[in-house]
Amino acid sequence: MMFENRIFPPLLALLLVCVAPLASADAEHRLSGFATLGIAMSDNPKLVFRRDITKDDGAYKHSGSWKSDSLLGLQWQGDWSPEWGTMVQLVAKDRFNNSLANSIEWAFVRYRPTDGLDLRLGRLGADVFMLSEYRQVGYAIPWVRPPHDLYGLASLYHFDGADVTKRIELGDAALNIKAFYGNSDEEYPTGFNNDQGIHVEFDLYGASTSMEWNYWKLRYTYAKVKVKSDHAKPLREGLAQVASIWPPATLFMSELETLDKSFDYNQIGVNYDNNDWWFQGEFLQLGSELALVASGKHAYASLGKRFGSLSIYGLAGYAEPKNPSVYVPYPSIVLPEPFQSQLDYLVAATERTLNGVRIKQRSYGVGARWDFTAKMALKIQLEQFDVDKTGTNLWLRTDNTQPILADQKPVVLSLAWDVLF
Repeated sequence: MMFENRIFPPLLALLLVCVAPLASADAEHRLSGFATLGIAMSDNPKLVFRRDITKDDGAYKHSGSWKSDSLLGLQWQGDWSPEWGTMVQLVAKDRFNNSLANSIEWAFVRYRPTDGLDLRLGRLGADVFMLSEYRQVGYAIPWVRPPHDLYGLASLYHFDGADVTKRIELGDAALNIKAFYGNSDEEYPTGFNNDQGIHVEFDLYGASTSMEWNYWKLRYTYAKVKVKSDHAKPLREGLAQVASIWPPATLFMSELETLDKSFDYNQIGVNYDNNDWWFQGEFLQLGSELALVASGKHAYASLGKRFGSLSIYGLAGYAEPKNPSVYVPYPSIVLPEPFQSQLDYLVAATERTLNGVRIKQRSYGVGARWDFTAKMALKIQLEQFDVDKTGTNLWLRTDNTQPILADQKPVVLSLAWDVLF
């Protein structure tokens, strides 16, 4: 792997020390920030609404959540010369793993040898989707949060590595081309506020291109992610012990392999904004070699209208898995206790693990934004979700011991106050 988290802080310090001598009387420093105070409320007693799959808390019936969307970000930018610059961004928010290292979203050195060409090294925002690099800046997006059907899955916020961007002027249009490579890791909770989770490391690389022309912006991205951890090993070891009496265990052992398996994103996005009407839509096709990362399609579309400082909008989205749910046949053999109970648990864990990654839902919503003063906005958003009983992975269950036996239709009301400073 190109970068390891344990060497990232000293690497960053070394980079900053190397750039500091470039400082001159003309050096510019800017400190800025952003914040969101938000609450989400859901009427569903079985499913917990969360912003994305890195969260282990959220909103369900009789319990609103301040944790999903509330955050505070600080950003320092140093321009040492026309060619050299540095940037550090820290974001304080609720995380499953609330470490200082995870709070550092950006920390990079930028070198610009010529206008229109940027090379960056360090911790970078994972610019895989249209909103990736500023999706935590609530003031910069029209909704309370990025659309759930696609961005609920987009758990990659940053990586340690490098990227290069070239900007080409084409008359009234501008073409941006970016390539990136690096390493990252994430902690994913496995239940609702149970302090249990899995740690996943991965390498990634990819490229994106975007075209800006008058009121339009078009974008395409390809990214490939290779998993560098074997987080299903304990379950596979359990299956290996019963393979002689339960032959399907061998097949499921293969399905549960993750080390050096990869998945990829193909993303297309479009944005139109003439300062009166605006539209944004995004489509993602996820292809995967891993059974524990479900292949599928994710998309949203949103249309809005501005009336001075007030904006109203509608949005809709969907997520559809490529493959049907996995059927795990129950062993015909009967064992003496406690071995039978252990076998039953292993079968149930296998089915829950393989099917628990599926995402199948539809959403419809309306919202409003009021920019009541400079750099501040209030938002309200109401959404109806149709969640298939076999595709609840964007949500948590209030009771992990009970399966979801029927499709769910949670209604989520969200309020947010966004500010820049």
